[in-house]
Amino acid sequence: MQVVRIDPRGRALEHVAVLKKSDSEELSWVALGNGGPWEITFDKGTPSPFSQPSYTVDRGDIETTQGGPINGNVGITYKYNIRDPSKPGHPITDDPDVDIE
Repeated sequence: MQVVRIDPRGRALEHVAVLKKSDSEELSWVALGNGGPWEITFDKGTPSPFSQPSYTVDRGDIETTQGGPINGNVGITYKYNIRDPSKPGHPITDDPDVDIE
């Protein structure tokens, strides 16, 4: 399992998560400190490699994908946004990547 920690400003401390599709490796996002909730959205031109197109990480909580990158293709980088749903328009706070091996 890979972990991406999100700081209280909505920035990913691990900007690239590398997951092994053959191992059905899952990804967890962790909201640090008083940060969050954060909205994880795969809306940057490539679909989500996971079973859901978006995830919500509540304040001080963990959100984990289920079943690994079931919709992801090996050798592809999937870009996603971290958004702040508490502000109008849900502004983007960071735009990390998921690489599938």
